Amino acid sequence: MADTALSRKDRRAQIAKAAKAYGIKGPESLDLHEAYKALGQDNVMRAVQLAHPITVSHPRNVHAWVVMGGAALAQREGATAQAFFERAVDLSPNEVAALVGLAKAHVLQAQPEDATRFSARAFAAGATEKGLARLYMELMRQMGRVQAAADVIVPVVEKLNDAEMCLMLADMLSDIEETNQSAVWLDKAWRLNPEPELHRIARLRALVYTRRLELAEKLADELLADPSVQDRDIVVVYKVLILRITNRPEEALSVAETHEFVVPERYAEVRGVMANILQDVGRDKEVEDAYLEGMHVTGSKLKVSKAFGAYLMRQGRFKEGADYFADRLDGTQRGYIPYINAAPENLEALDSVTLIGEQGIGDQLALLSLLRLAPIDLSRVTSRLVADGRFVKALAGNDFGFSVVDRKSFTSEPQHVVPRELVYIGDLTRYITAENRGAQHGAWVNPEKARVQHLRDKYARLAQGGPIIGAAWSSASMLGHLRSVSLMDILSTVPDGALVVNLQYGDCRAEIEAARKARPAVAILDDPEVNQMKDLAGFFAQIAAMDRVLTIDNTTAHACGAIGHPDTHVLLPTGSECMWYWGPSGTPDPWYGNLNLYRQEKLGKWDAPLSLLKQSLCP
Repeated sequence: MADTALSRKDRRAQIAKAAKAYGIKGPESLDLHEAYKALGQDNVMRAVQLAHPITVSHPRNVHAWVVMGGAALAQREGATAQAFFERAVDLSPNEVAALVGLAKAHVLQAQPEDATRFSARAFAAGATEKGLARLYMELMRQMGRVQAAADVIVPVVEKLNDAEMCLMLADMLSDIEETNQSAVWLDKAWRLNPEPELHRIARLRALVYTRRLELAEKLADELLADPSVQDRDIVVVYKVLILRITNRPEEALSVAETHEFVVPERYAEVRGVMANILQDVGRDKEVEDAYLEGMHVTGSKLKVSKAFGAYLMRQGRFKEGADYFADRLDGTQRGYIPYINAAPENLEALDSVTLIGEQGIGDQLALLSLLRLAPIDLSRVTSRLVADGRFVKALAGNDFGFSVVDRKSFTSEPQHVVPRELVYIGDLTRYITAENRGAQHGAWVNPEKARVQHLRDKYARLAQGGPIIGAAWSSASMLGHLRSVSLMDILSTVPDGALVVNLQYGDCRAEIEAARKARPAVAILDDPEVNQMKDLAGFFAQIAAMDRVLTIDNTTAHACGAIGHPDTHVLLPTGSECMWYWGPSGTPDPWYGNLNLYRQEKLGKWDAPLSLLKQSLCP
């Protein structure tokens, strides 16, 4: 029993207060209070002595089971803790302490799937424990489920308002190239505590990711001039990136080559950047050595290996490229979904396959075309794709016959899967050869016919007999401006009397308004009925309703390819920003087979491809 040294009056008051908090009357409520207190003081034996009798006298009281579970956790008895916390959750499914404890119990038992599932439930119920948040992010990162983790953890990090957690979330997002999202948290970490070097570098990264390059370069120079800065290597990496993005390739190469790197991983990273710059300036003979040195200096491949694999495949060296591309994932992720799962001997034997989406929307549309090459009998095999929830409706009725499972539900709910049935879609690149190049050609996405007709009719009324032309011209990624043009550039290839429908994501109202004033003979429509960021099915239908589409290399281009749009024209950058799907040269589209390509000859110079586009469309 609890200590009785209190006066009778004070004891009655404490019992009343404890009874209200813990849901049982009498002295046992105070025992529960003391049990929690003992647990907080690591006095496990006393906590058990106080709580255990209550599990017998009040078996439906959730708090007694929570204390018992906490005591088992303190003793690192995972299975015992699990049993106690499961009893608590049975009694109160949204009890935060029980859900947190259950997640930790599964961690102790090396059960990451259950640990992350109950962590997500705990956060949804209101948990804000920093330790659990950190653990959840680490586990989800190891399992390659960063985007799903971000969907869960962002509200928690917002509540914690902690610089360390902001940085951890930012790093996790940058791993999957979500640089705009990452920048938000990098900037917040710096604002919460601007003095530490790590946070000053976070500010630099945020500025680079959001293309505030003048400020970024100034800060990089300040950091390099500060003798107290220890991690000078990472600052140099971002300085080189700034110089590349601002189209100063020779200066970027000079900075990279003259700095004495201390950390091998940073040197490897900058060698990968240098390989991209060498492609930009046409020094192709040096590219391969730069990539190989970047991988060999640390023995760790990952991002550099992915970039090198893409480079080789763009050159038509598909077997070599696919092998390097396979090393884009770390050992932990490969432990869950090994490359061998995509091997022909495995795929041919499957009755069911779960395809795991990776990279962006456009990349997934491109990679899924490889199902035409893979040795999977889709008429017999049950197939599904785990991907962005927007794909559920957008890919309904696709020619391959796979269903789509929202990534969020797949990673947060129990799944009964056979490990060898899980396949990353990027691993299907192993089936491209010089001999079957182009065998993946052809449309496979089928926009909803009624919606296409509805949009087509609406646009035809507005066009009043003129052509209906869809336009997308900008990319918001860190290096996106290297592949972007202006709306006025696009309009220079459009005849008077046309209706131009905005297919560009993001807020571009100011640019559209300026274009309307500059080209009053062209009607420009920003249709509020379609929001591609929320409604991909509507966006695909909108594209199908166009007479013609003019676009840069972004999601719009891949959507046009996947639905088989017959009159699409794509502006491509030169150098490493030309995605490997398009090959190194040529006007015909080598990936989907229905797109018209206009290639840049010199990085940052769009005059030539725009001139060719105009000659083609407005001779």
